[in-house]
Amino acid sequence: MSDRQTLEVAIIGCGYWGPNYVRNFLEMGDRTKIICCDSDGKQLEKISLRFPGVSVCDDYRALLKRGGLDAAVVATPAATHFAVVRDCLEGGLHVLAEKPLALCSMEAESLCRLAESNGRLLMVAHTFLFNSGVRKIGEMVREGRLGRLYYLNATRTHMGLVRRDTNVIWDLAPHDVAIFNYWLEQLPEYVMASGARHLGSAREDAAFIHLVYPNEVLAHIHVSWEDANKERTIKVVGSKARAVFDDLNNLERVRVFEKGIGISNEARNFGEFQLLLRDGDIISPRLDQSEPLRVMCEHFVDCIRKGTKPLSDGRFALDVVRIIESVQKSVTEKCVVRLS
Repeated sequence: MSDRQTLEVAIIGCGYWGPNYVRNFLEMGDRTKIICCDSDGKQLEKISLRFPGVSVCDDYRALLKRGGLDAAVVATPAATHFAVVRDCLEGGLHVLAEKPLALCSMEAESLCRLAESNGRLLMVAHTFLFNSGVRKIGEMVREGRLGRLYYLNATRTHMGLVRRDTNVIWDLAPHDVAIFNYWLEQLPEYVMASGARHLGSAREDAAFIHLVYPNEVLAHIHVSWEDANKERTIKVVGSKARAVFDDLNNLERVRVFEKGIGISNEARNFGEFQLLLRDGDIISPRLDQSEPLRVMCEHFVDCIRKGTKPLSDGRFALDVVRIIESVQKSVTEKCVVRLS
């Protein structure tokens, strides 16, 4: 818990996502004061031009030695997350890190333990947990409005935006794994996956991932950097209704189909087996239009002030890393991987 009226936050990494964090923390007014850090002087020049008056620094370690900081946002390349987050936690800061928390579960777990032993808050930017559409479907799942869940099917594809520091599995699949874990409030029992390297690099650029959750809930994820169509959809199929989340549809981000299929109770033997189709309405629920990143940043600040546990804390992120690690093992070794 922090009693300071204004939290001083370092934003480490000002490349692709960094400026979005800068904008959102600046919009909080006197709740936060920020300083931006990046080893690339050109990125700092862009920050200074876009956000005049914001302090900048080219060495986060020097910033940590200076003292006076309350928290850090780590938006550096994935391969650097472990070292930078560790340094910030050891420096006594609360940390909001971009996903994935680390590129192996051993490192992710050590960061969780470090945060816990130092009494610091560790949160990971699984931003979709703060998306009003994702939250709405989560609410419907918990209230039983979709009935018994049968399966979930996610597609997250685009052409280009190929990452140089990681593969498509570590880049895109954590989003959907985090959403599935959040909705189901459980972890998968085992995973199977296959991937391909079509773009001439040593990293997978397309993958198909199959996860089996308790109660025989099936989940499938397709991720790709090489698909002509950009798609961000998840279909949730239950015994009472079906829900579709389409993050690119600004008019109807969530649609609920109150249709179903069941077995006739009047069937006395297999020869009389019948399926009953149930028709119903298609509903597009009203959703909050707040920017998910803004909601997440405010949640981070609120958790620091109140000393409460974040929705996407280090342990939640560790589970995601373990699952993605198992997916990678399945792709590499061409096997089914059971999670303990």
